[in-house]
Amino acid sequence: MKCPTISELPPSPGSRTGWPWTMPSPVPAKRDLEENQWPKISIVTPSYNQGQYIEETIRAVLLQGYPDIEYLIMDGGSEDGTVEIIQKYEPWLAYWVSEPDQGQTDAINRGFARVKGAILAYINSDDFYEPRAFFKIAEVFLENPTAQFVAGGCAIMERSEITRVFKPWWPAEPCYFLKPFSSTVPQPACFWGHDLFKKVGGFETNLHYCFDQEFYLKIALAGVSPFLLEDDLARYRDHDQTKTRDRIQFFRETLSIINKNGVHCGMSSEDTKDLINQVEKEIAYENVIKTWIAAGRLAASSLFLKMIITHPDLVFRRKILGLARRLLFFPRHKVPELGS
Repeated sequence: MKCPTISELPPSPGSRTGWPWTMPSPVPAKRDLEENQWPKISIVTPSYNQGQYIEETIRAVLLQGYPDIEYLIMDGGSEDGTVEIIQKYEPWLAYWVSEPDQGQTDAINRGFARVKGAILAYINSDDFYEPRAFFKIAEVFLENPTAQFVAGGCAIMERSEITRVFKPWWPAEPCYFLKPFSSTVPQPACFWGHDLFKKVGGFETNLHYCFDQEFYLKIALAGVSPFLLEDDLARYRDHDQTKTRDRIQFFRETLSIINKNGVHCGMSSEDTKDLINQVEKEIAYENVIKTWIAAGRLAASSLFLKMIITHPDLVFRRKILGLARRLLFFPRHKVPELGS
């Protein structure tokens, strides 16, 4: 499907202006190609109760001005007005559904099982693409026949302000992706070939927090390196409901990635054991803070002592000494946030 024009879409709600509300994406004149010569780009949006953001996501896909897109929305049964927003844009969607699923990875994989595009990507329902992102990606694939994976920059937003920009890079060794929080390319700004997605087996449905990390690891183990663009292709919205706030779950899923893939990365059993031990210490530390927030100082102090008994070497680390000091002296209203 060719992207619709801004006049064909429903009008911008309220007083919202600019991209992607009242401003379309400029169409580049760099390539003199017929519309049918551009590769089809298939985009999947997994969604669940992100009604306050999803319309921006949808419009930023549809207003790319690109000649051949396929857009699917896989909603997990939202009850916050998301479905009504999706229905507004139904004429321009290749497929959408709103029903209970097995989580984000299940929704994404089921979406990609339906697509026909040569280039694939997914964008979460609280993130959105920058103007001309699709043309920039397609040009890389057209100019580099060996390209299988392309990543650009991504602006990080808090509320409506850009706080930093995540620029992509790629590690020299696949084992880098065994470390917690080790993604080196920003997910919203990543695009890959259909064949590569099938080759590595898509996303691991047993993972709900680290599936991107494991996906990049599989790509690295397949000997594929991405083409890295300086251009910013997307915006990631950091807010209180983002899954990245739950650091403990990320650490726990990292353990399963290490156990499954350590040997494939050439790690010795001793190195694997050491890395697992490091991650377990981080989980213990985060659990103390989480317990303090949920159950108070006494419960957190008890858990802190258990952590020190289990991992006595932690007692000499600066952040552990800092946590002990805070447990002793911080007032209740100054409980630190997870990850601090």
